[in-house]
Amino acid sequence: MRCYQTWSLALVSLLLIAGCSETVKIPTAYVPFNVKDGTFACQAPEGWENKGGGGKGGPVWAKFASGPALIEIKASATGSLLSDAMGGTPPEGLPPELEPVHQIHVGGLKEAQEKFTEYTEISPSPNVIECQLGPARSTEFTSKTAFGGTLHGYRGTIIGHEKGLTIYCTCPEADWQALKPTFEKVFVTMERGTPE
Repeated sequence: MRCYQTWSLALVSLLLIAGCSETVKIPTAYVPFNVKDGTFACQAPEGWENKGGGGKGGPVWAKFASGPALIEIKASATGSLLSDAMGGTPPEGLPPELEPVHQIHVGGLKEAQEKFTEYTEISPSPNVIECQLGPARSTEFTSKTAFGGTLHGYRGTIIGHEKGLTIYCTCPEADWQALKPTFEKVFVTMERGTPE
């Protein structure tokens, strides 16, 4: 009888775990997303949950999610102010590593290390991203989950009109190759939004 109860408990536990695991929807189309105060707009994965808020003195943010895949965007005046303090728009011909956005992105490493467990950058040299919103950089990284799995993603920095953006795109390692184009699409479609 005790063996049967143990087996039943194990089966119920497995069913609960399986029922809680969510799959990621790989997007085949995108929809326009605009933050209410107009700080930024982009193309968001169609079929993903998307939320955003801010403006009127509050933090400006957006989140797009599907199962364990997540795109987090946070805007603040800090990045833009730091860029202005470093000289603002860089002169023509300045090497990418000397541009303010590059330095700000490199400076964001500590925040990423605090946010993620065993945060490891795939390439220490940030990639230059072309988007309409402003100068941008991204770095590919991996980290560990609370249950010992591996997350794979991008950390991004964009200097916009009045605010700087910090972007984290993450998903389980198994979904990385399928979602990499989605994460890149969100980056390259960043532009100024329309205040509502």
